[in-house]
Amino acid sequence: MKPLFILVFCVGLLSCEPYQAPNPNGPDGSWWAGGSDGGVYIFIEDDANTADDIYQGVIYYEHDLSIWYKGKFKYNLKSPLNFQNKQIYSGWDGEKLFLKDNSYLKATGKISP
Repeated sequence: MKPLFILVFCVGLLSCEPYQAPNPNGPDGSWWAGGSDGGVYIFIEDDANTADDIYQGVIYYEHDLSIWYKGKFKYNLKSPLNFQNKQIYSGWDGEKLFLKDNSYLKATGKISP
């Protein structure tokens, strides 16, 4: 039984992918949104019409800092959004940038694969 355990353990170790730590610094002006298991760097700003619920920004991949999405975002609530507060962002699912209060900014343009 012991040799079988050692064999299974070694095969398990060899099949694991090495951990790739995220880049410690995002592109200029961007900040981290995510957790210890992964995330993205983001940059969000208001668009030309500050009276609407549309914002613009960039989502960067965590490892190589390439652009995942660049364009407009629509806020799902009608209340004011303090978009400059970097602490409100919790993560990106590929279409929505989630905020810690369970609201989100939804990408309105084409998203890169």
